Amino acid sequence: MTTRDLRGARLAVAGLVLFVSAAAVAADSVSTVSTKFDFVPGDKVVFMDDFAQDELGEFPARWNLAIGTVEVAEMDGERWLRCMAADCTVRMKLPAMKVLPEFWTLEFDFYGTEPMGSALTVRGVNERGSFAWEATYPQGKDLAFRSGEIFSTTPLEGVASPAGRHHVMFMARGPALKVYMDRQRMASVPDISAAAGMPNQFELRLWAPTQPMITNVRYAEGSPPAQDLLAGGKFVTHGIHFKSGSDAVLPESAPVLRQVAEYMKTNGGVKLSIVGHTDNIGTPGSNLELSKRRAASVASVLVKEFGIAADRLSTDGKGDTQPVDDNKTAEGRAMNRRVEFEKM
Repeated sequence: MTTRDLRGARLAVAGLVLFVSAAAVAADSVSTVSTKFDFVPGDKVVFMDDFAQDELGEFPARWNLAIGTVEVAEMDGERWLRCMAADCTVRMKLPAMKVLPEFWTLEFDFYGTEPMGSALTVRGVNERGSFAWEATYPQGKDLAFRSGEIFSTTPLEGVASPAGRHHVMFMARGPALKVYMDRQRMASVPDISAAAGMPNQFELRLWAPTQPMITNVRYAEGSPPAQDLLAGGKFVTHGIHFKSGSDAVLPESAPVLRQVAEYMKTNGGVKLSIVGHTDNIGTPGSNLELSKRRAASVASVLVKEFGIAADRLSTDGKGDTQPVDDNKTAEGRAMNRRVEFEKM
């Protein structure tokens, strides 16, 4: 097995790239993922950064520095923001706002090596600089979450060491906040506003002597949970995950596909068309073929794992021919990578 195999599999996501362990990819089907893993990425991408536009060794252009020294580094062909000091704190250059929107998601990949200490801390910070909440990993082998007097620690399951690469996710619904790592929910707090009011910015602290790193940062606005998933006749999602360059649907797609399957079981007469879309990276022909194969794979999962009748689904792919945003920006490309479900 190669070093890359040991580290994990690179996953293409509708909006970002992430890694999960090779064992996790092989072990679970989509339908067996715990219902507690209910993370669905926001559908309006506000900030997306994989540092590809930055020069190696330089400070990343779309970030502000509060503490320490950071630079853009490269590992396995990917660009990362790397902490070069014992303690580094950075903030994204987000649009100015008094508070974050009511519904939002934040996700990114984190990489750390031993000794870890408290290598990663993510905070929701308000206008006065006080934090409404903070999540720290690792505390031993746990993720610790604090908001005012609320405090919890949760072990990350199935890992022998906290070191390595992890996908970190936050999902807000008004004052409620959920925190996830890889495929596990780590914290769920009904109200984070009591500590210091609602935040308007995120602060990421990398705090270890072993140069911890982050990449594939995606912040998006979301929508209220739909009472009727296809009330407007169409459901557009950025939460379907595929292995990179492949049409294989990954278990991280479970929250979205579970919603679609439940909708179809509740509405027994509905038939759906599934259409895949890509950005313009790659050739038009390869993008078209891949989008068609991915739509077919989504249908296959719904049939084989969720029991939806095959004659209720049709599939197609449009490649990069129907963009909904500008492919010249990372945010626009993330918006264009999507799967659409439409009533027939």
